[in-house]
Amino acid sequence: MLSYTALIDDATKQLYDTTETPRIDSEVLMQHVLQKDIAWLIGYGDTFATADHRKAFYDLVAKRHRGQPIAYLIGRRDFWTLTLTVNENVLIPRADTETLVEEALERLPKDGRIDVLELGTGSGAIALSIAKERPLANVIAVEYHNKALDVAKQNGQVNNITNVEFRLSDWFADIDQSEQFDLIASNPPYVEPNDPHLQQGDLRFEPITALAAPENGFADIRNIIEAAPSHLKDNGWIIIEHGFNQAEEVAELLRKNGFSQISLHKDINQLPRCTCGKKSAVIQKAIKR
Repeated sequence: MLSYTALIDDATKQLYDTTETPRIDSEVLMQHVLQKDIAWLIGYGDTFATADHRKAFYDLVAKRHRGQPIAYLIGRRDFWTLTLTVNENVLIPRADTETLVEEALERLPKDGRIDVLELGTGSGAIALSIAKERPLANVIAVEYHNKALDVAKQNGQVNNITNVEFRLSDWFADIDQSEQFDLIASNPPYVEPNDPHLQQGDLRFEPITALAAPENGFADIRNIIEAAPSHLKDNGWIIIEHGFNQAEEVAELLRKNGFSQISLHKDINQLPRCTCGKKSAVIQKAIKR
């Protein structure tokens, strides 16, 4: 008979060449199997494991050894202040994207009735995080894929966030021209289709349509920026997440489409992560003429 700690030790060895965090991965998988926290493992890890627990644990370890993401294996990921359901239909929310949430909140008053649009919501991470922090906001989150939208709706219900409306839409296609927003946020596909990173790590298992875009990764970014001015209120903001090497091109696209006060913001790893721009009423009127 082996204890739970002994099983974790064994799994750590099995995963040593598969992941950069074999011990943490093994502990997380065991916590999921037992539905216990790390404190329980520390205090009671020397308890003999049951046969059912051993089987369930090693089934997950085998999948992790094949590279499947921890978040998909346990069905959840923490983001901002939320715990979100995730599966193979949505991207796994990453801490890097919290930079976008931070910058959005900097531009949204806490006590105002504001209108926010998120494009390509996936799991709902961005829209739900903003909505929770700004309960008076009216947030619309759109998604092109039905199965992803179902995940986002579930996350809204589980987290009891009621000020987000989820819509099925191809970017702005089903957003009426009369709907104007104080802020538009998006983490669109921006990876080049032939980027070798797509064949590495967790990315191998995530939906390619949410990762890669034509035109060297710029097709969706370009579409969003070009259409955004007609959906923004005067002095409204746009925030776009992008690759670390795309900042200059994104800033130039924003300038060409009449945005001012353009600023670049870095993620927790100090890499360029998102760019903001403000719609200038004066510039937009000049463009229309």
